[in-house]
Amino acid sequence: MWTRDFAFNRQLALLTFLLFFVVLANPSAGPAQPITADINVTLRPVAEKIPLVTDINVIGNSVFICTQPGLLLRKSLASSSTTDFSVFLDLSAKVGTLGTGIPGLPGLGYPVPGTYDERGLLGFAAHPGFSQNGVFWVWYTNINEHTAVQPNFFQWLVSTSDPWDTTQYNHVDYVQEYQVVNGVPQFRRTLLKIKRPYFNHTGFQSLVWSPELNTLVLGLGDGGSEYDPNNIAQDNDQLSGKLLKIDLSKLIGRDFTGSAPVATFTDLASQQVPAGAITSLVKGMRNPSKVHYELVNGDGQGNNNGQGNGNSQGNANGLRWIKYLANTGQDTIEFIHGFDRYGINFGFRPWEGIFPTSFEIDDTRVIAYGLEASRLPNFYRPLVEYTHLDEELGPNANTGSALYLGNGIPNLKGQLVFTDWISFARTPMQGLLMHAPVNRDNLQEAQPIKLFNVDLSQVGLQPGDVLFYTSINTNGSADRIFIGGFKNLQFITNQLNNPLGSNNLAGGLYEVVPK
Repeated sequence: MWTRDFAFNRQLALLTFLLFFVVLANPSAGPAQPITADINVTLRPVAEKIPLVTDINVIGNSVFICTQPGLLLRKSLASSSTTDFSVFLDLSAKVGTLGTGIPGLPGLGYPVPGTYDERGLLGFAAHPGFSQNGVFWVWYTNINEHTAVQPNFFQWLVSTSDPWDTTQYNHVDYVQEYQVVNGVPQFRRTLLKIKRPYFNHTGFQSLVWSPELNTLVLGLGDGGSEYDPNNIAQDNDQLSGKLLKIDLSKLIGRDFTGSAPVATFTDLASQQVPAGAITSLVKGMRNPSKVHYELVNGDGQGNNNGQGNGNSQGNANGLRWIKYLANTGQDTIEFIHGFDRYGINFGFRPWEGIFPTSFEIDDTRVIAYGLEASRLPNFYRPLVEYTHLDEELGPNANTGSALYLGNGIPNLKGQLVFTDWISFARTPMQGLLMHAPVNRDNLQEAQPIKLFNVDLSQVGLQPGDVLFYTSINTNGSADRIFIGGFKNLQFITNQLNNPLGSNNLAGGLYEVVPK
């Protein structure tokens, strides 16, 4: 989700300078064309006094809200109340206690152990026939399932050449299937149990139903820590760092609830998982969010959003599926890719967006993996990128993107809308809401970015509050935009100390509406 820089000691910095190329960067230099605001919007509260929102999905006139501690909430969009949500499914016992086993992270502003976490209930995806068959899937972390000895989170300070010892892991992530029976969700089976080395880069909102492939697609982060120290994202055998297709047609009757957790495609084969049941579509990802699908004509004009017969891109009718996928960057670049084919490589760890991944030491940037970057010159470029070097903008971490196809917000139809966690350069400190056009004829052409002027008057911020953005999605017709926000930087402490519905619980779901 949001993990950021940690200071290197001088001895390590000197060694790094001897081993890698040196790149000098002036952090006060912004982009050639400053990112300015051009559209006025208001955040309208939809649900308040809830935990941190990790995923948002609108089905009919209801919105399903995943929250980090494990509560899947359901809220009617027809109601003007912001507190009439209900608990649709409670997975908090399966998730465990947030913050467990997390070290102090002073470089992030969380020096007290147990006050930061990226684990939890991570995602929800409904079957296209959900209103009739009640089938859906959840994506969550089991915090309590780990080995006695775990990988060192600060591994990148020790070595960036050692592979991950997969007999050691921090937690296990689950993709599980449920079905609503007589109004009550009933557990059916486990489709995937994947062990993960570190607590971060878990992939908020990264489980989706693909209208192109007619099955589930899951985005996995690189395993966590910083700088992908075990080079997991580029390891073809590792599941992590990949966009995975989960082919339900090859998993009929299979339930992996009692199976050992897996880390690699070799592990899957050892459990007699059918060939092709889980396959890699994209590699080289750091920390992805939700894939959005757009079916377009051959001339690049939008046909519809997420609708269709499931044919692959480039079909006989001249239609193709464009996928949009945001990633949280490392220290320099935040980025979003648009792509209409699979088998591509986004480039992480040696590449971060359009730049070589670099360690940040004071005002100097040091190329981290120069040799690896030189051996991967043809990685797939993003269509949106923005930099931490822009101190006036002050971005920190991309937290998702969505495609807007409505007419309600002027001059926005057909553009990508995306969120950044927080800018400390803003008053009050708040997330960034941005947008960019898409060149559907050249998806690797970076596009100009604009900000929204966001009116927060309805959010009800009190002195000392912030509003950081945690997730984003549209409704099915892509003409309404919803984002998750949280008003307290100490988000783990706030969630642990305040029950659902408490006046002090700082999470909310907001709709972006024209001002």
